[in-house]
Amino acid sequence: MKKYLIILIIVSIAGCNSQKTTIAHKSISQKEFLEKPFGFEENIKNFEHVSKPKFNTRKLLRKNKHYPEKTDTIYQFSYKKSEIFFYKTHTGKEFLLAGKILNKQISLKNNINIGISKDDFTSRFNDKLDFNADSLQMIGEGTKYTFIFQKEKLYRINIDNYID
Repeated sequence: MKKYLIILIIVSIAGCNSQKTTIAHKSISQKEFLEKPFGFEENIKNFEHVSKPKFNTRKLLRKNKHYPEKTDTIYQFSYKKSEIFFYKTHTGKEFLLAGKILNKQISLKNNINIGISKDDFTSRFNDKLDFNADSLQMIGEGTKYTFIFQKEKLYRINIDNYID
């Protein structure tokens, strides 16, 4: 009996001392999110210097569609199953081309990452979110973020941009 009492006291003390760590999030608008979805300027240099997670980088050469004698570069940043692509023209102009995020280690603005609940995701925005079943599209200037949910949890984020 004494053993059970001691175990009960230890468990009770441990339960009282453990703190639940919660991070307060300020609700933002979709527009605010789309201005800097990653929390920093979307460019090749910034992605090369991200320390967590550490992306693997590949450069793929591509002939320019309008000037076949010129070569552009596609940068592929990958981490496990996730990929983010940048396009860099022969003139040095660069932009985010596309991406898919499947790993919770890649965090977007307002600590949005794979695995958060749909309710938690919704609470991070102060404007109405128009879900289409289990997905949500946020469209900004030349970019579209599609958030896909499965079993009420964020499962995948697709990023699409337009180039001619």
